Amino acid sequence: MGASCLALFLVGCGNGESPVEMSVNSKGEFQISSKVDSVTIQGVKLNRGNCVVNFVPEETLQMGVFMGVLSQMTPISIQDLKDMASAYKILDQKERLANIENKISQLEQKGVMMEPQALKFGEKIKGFSQECDIIEAEIQTDKGAWTLSFDK
Repeated sequence: MGASCLALFLVGCGNGESPVEMSVNSKGEFQISSKVDSVTIQGVKLNRGNCVVNFVPEETLQMGVFMGVLSQMTPISIQDLKDMASAYKILDQKERLANIENKISQLEQKGVMMEPQALKFGEKIKGFSQECDIIEAEIQTDKGAWTLSFDK
């Protein structure tokens, strides 16, 4: 993931110390790691919602379309789902498109940004935000919400 920045400060509405840590780099890539036995990531908001969050790279999505394995991919964020829906629309796969659009609608109705991701101690999830210089991240977990700031 390259050089990462240290968090300047951490503000949380959960109890005690954040159950996760996050590193970012200058290419908009980030990694969230669990510091506790079990935590569920329920949302990631970058730069107060001004940056789109992806967990499935566009190249991987395009390769899935090309190789016919799109249905085997696991979209996590709403943007991942929207990207997959666009691919299904191009491929004229109406049933799969309807399923993805339904999933997006369900997440939006719940007011969440992504499919929950359970992490055990030391496990991590990687994501990215294209053309975004990440200076702040809000991470929603089952143990509270935490805001991290990064020195650039």
